[in-house]
Amino acid sequence: MEMLLVLKGILIGLMVSAPVGPVAVLCVRRTLQAGALCGYTSAAGAVVADMVFGVIACFGVAAVATVLTDYSTPLRLIGGFLLLGMGIDSWRSRSGDTTDAAQTALMKAFGSTFALTITNPMTIFAFTGLLAASDIMSHAMSLDATLTVIFGIFLGVTLWWGGLVGVGIVLRRWLGQRDFQWLHHLSGALLLLFGIATLLSILIV
Repeated sequence: MEMLLVLKGILIGLMVSAPVGPVAVLCVRRTLQAGALCGYTSAAGAVVADMVFGVIACFGVAAVATVLTDYSTPLRLIGGFLLLGMGIDSWRSRSGDTTDAAQTALMKAFGSTFALTITNPMTIFAFTGLLAASDIMSHAMSLDATLTVIFGIFLGVTLWWGGLVGVGIVLRRWLGQRDFQWLHHLSGALLLLFGIATLLSILIV
């Protein structure tokens, strides 16, 4: 039973994390440009934010979920402008091979992906919907069972984000100095598009 809960948790974590978005673009770009340490640090920010939502969904903390829903518009507004700023920064970047592993740089890498992920409160609805569909939270569960599901979710989101950085590490071996300019432009354009789409969604919804 515990193994089944872990496996379901892993699947839920993978399904919530897998949709390609701006955070995925950031993690791959930073891995390609700055190396594995920066990539994994960026991925860690996304993992922590995903787990915040996952824990809230598993424990059914309705009050917190309600607050996140009520403030979804300002959160998305913050996220949209963050994406625009990062997109402009990426587009204007001309560095070819950044290997700065300074503590401040790593903290910035972690903080930016955490901020982008946590400002998307729709993630909690994805967790809630998948938990309901999996039929593992439909009845009263013990604390141990709930923690087992959370552990599975942690493994799932870690596998996704870690695997994404791993792909970046492999691709980095094939890139030359000349390839980084189009990488900056491509990632910058994608981040700008995500930012514009986020801001427009506020007007539409």
